[in-house]
Amino acid sequence: MVKTLLIFGCGYTCQFLGRSLVAEGWNVIGTTRSRENAKKLLSAGIKPVLWDEEDKIKDTIVSGCSVLNSIGPNFNGDIVLDRFHDLMFNGNGRLNWLGFLSTTGVYGNRFGDWVDEESITDTATLKGKLRLKAEDSWKNFSLKYKIPLYVFRIGGIYGPERSVFERIKSGNVKKINKKDQYFNRIHVEDIVGAVSKALEHPEREGIYNLCDDLPSKGGDVFDEATRLLNIPLLKDIEFEDADLSEAAKAFYLESKKVSNKKLKEKLGYSLKFPTYKMGLKAIFENRTNSN
Repeated sequence: MVKTLLIFGCGYTCQFLGRSLVAEGWNVIGTTRSRENAKKLLSAGIKPVLWDEEDKIKDTIVSGCSVLNSIGPNFNGDIVLDRFHDLMFNGNGRLNWLGFLSTTGVYGNRFGDWVDEESITDTATLKGKLRLKAEDSWKNFSLKYKIPLYVFRIGGIYGPERSVFERIKSGNVKKINKKDQYFNRIHVEDIVGAVSKALEHPEREGIYNLCDDLPSKGGDVFDEATRLLNIPLLKDIEFEDADLSEAAKAFYLESKKVSNKKLKEKLGYSLKFPTYKMGLKAIFENRTNSN
């Protein structure tokens, strides 16, 4: 297997992934629409390719690579397949592995009950429906061209410089309390670890939930962060009294606990941060040591 990974949409999460893989001897190419972001990719050891540089993308595919798509779909479908289908699947490319970053939002609302990869996907949100449509597109192409495919359904992502600490520091934050409301999350380093493990084992392809062991209420995460910061607890605000925007309200419409059993048992990945408490502690200690 050629240790080259082409990442479509090399943002926050994929920059962590790319940096880690480069350290393991991989050649990582990441697409971006911004020349400014291209500089960030270079500093991480990732070779940037602008979205419109199709010749460079073609050269990578023809030379042999794995492909990971982190770009969300639009109304027309999956953006990568829509634009690069002929280039990727015309028989000239030598693709070893496919990965698509999806969301646990595809399961819809379960009123706090558990879901796993075999659960029905009945999301009512537009974002969730578009992700499901994109998942199906990748599955169809994977089957047609016999290329191993991983679909990663990811919970809320947090990590360095993108965590509850930044939200508290901004001062523009509300600790919303809603009965039986559960969220699922995962530290960015565990996404890196899971995807890296998947790259090593194309034979274990399939759909995998990426989330930690402890689905919890959003308020619990705020409480843990304020404890670490040694500041007073934030005041609880009942959902009905929160005066949220429609977009913010939509965030609280779905509640579920997402199982990661398949991730651990079939893929064989051991979480670095099994709970948000461990993840927040690591971020806090790193922030403290760097100041």
